[in-house]
Amino acid sequence: MVDLDISELGSEDKDGVAEFVESKLAVKADRSGDLVTFEDKNERTRVTVPEIRTYLKRYLHKKELRKEFRLLSEDGTLKFVKRPAGSTESEDEEEKEEKKK
Repeated sequence: MVDLDISELGSEDKDGVAEFVESKLAVKADRSGDLVTFEDKNERTRVTVPEIRTYLKRYLHKKELRKEFRLLSEDGTLKFVKRPAGSTESEDEEEKEEKKK
């Protein structure tokens, strides 16, 4: 079971994100307010957090929201977070490379 906080997304995107992931993976999405819970459709297949995260990023890219939002993992919950104004993906990548050093 994976929880996703969609409180910062727009209303159209809130509806579409669960449908998108359900269409790509064998999961069932239950939405209650701004929280979407993804559960495996059957016991034999096991969908992992990284798999769900990958398709959430693909959703952002498809809707051209990748420059506006990022996806964070916090205490087993995934969360869409708005990027600060003026921040770009290349700046984020540079910060990651500096942290590695």
